[in-house]
Amino acid sequence: MKTIATKHKALFFLLLTYSLVNAQISGNQVYGNSSSNYNNAAHSNKTIVVNNNVLSVSISILMNSKADGFVMTLGLNEEAETVTLCNTKINSRIDGFLAKIKALGIKKEESYVDFISQTKVYDFTVDGSTAQQFEKGFEIKKNIIITTANINHLEKIITMASEYEIHDIIKVEYFNEDTDQIHTNLFEQALEMADVKKDRYLKSFRKKIVGTPDANESFEVYFPKNQYKTYQAYESSEIQTHYNNRNTNYLKKLARKNKSFYYDGVSSAGFDKVINANQTEVGIQYTLTLTVSYKIDTSI
Repeated sequence: MKTIATKHKALFFLLLTYSLVNAQISGNQVYGNSSSNYNNAAHSNKTIVVNNNVLSVSISILMNSKADGFVMTLGLNEEAETVTLCNTKINSRIDGFLAKIKALGIKKEESYVDFISQTKVYDFTVDGSTAQQFEKGFEIKKNIIITTANINHLEKIITMASEYEIHDIIKVEYFNEDTDQIHTNLFEQALEMADVKKDRYLKSFRKKIVGTPDANESFEVYFPKNQYKTYQAYESSEIQTHYNNRNTNYLKKLARKNKSFYYDGVSSAGFDKVINANQTEVGIQYTLTLTVSYKIDTSI
């Protein structure tokens, strides 16, 4: 009887999973969509499962990583009566801007000008009730792609770009230099943790493993551009209209209501290990889930 009770106690200890309970202030995000997805749902796996004499151990790790660098893409366009004049004007703006950002230590090889399009521009002349279309000139569009390792440079680049009427911030990509090494490190840590869980089970129940284990893993990378959500926070009154009153005529003007965006990364809940859990800077997130299966010796 004592032996059974001891085994039950050990099994409870092995299969116990932890949960983090924190006092929470929800904030205005509650006005947004509450759709359930991987970002806001707790990650959960059965950490130890015994089925048909096979012991399966699962480990999940989340890593928050600061970016090693950023790639910013800026867009600009220029219109003129001829292609030559159009190209001269847009190149003048680009050359002035690229010369300006040299003060930030951005080298020539860290920027690239991408030619996007050259199109004709048309307009209309109106004579009485007749509108006649005519060729007005040309428009050229180009993008400037800039790489920097300093996050503080991003806002400075945007300010400098505005001096040359470059206002279109198309996108900012985050990157780490050696994703393969990050993958390897996470795999090795997960393997060590799986080995500890396996040994704990074997010791508690006096079991042995035969043969070689099988393993499968899932490695995912989450970039900031896909992790933002939007909401509009406001409460509004309503106007009730009496449609049977023909003298009721009014114009309702709606106030402008701003949309807000916020970063909502992968939740740390349910992971066996979280690396850089308290990182506040928006960066890149990595998850690795490793499941190792061992065959139990049934002759004991």
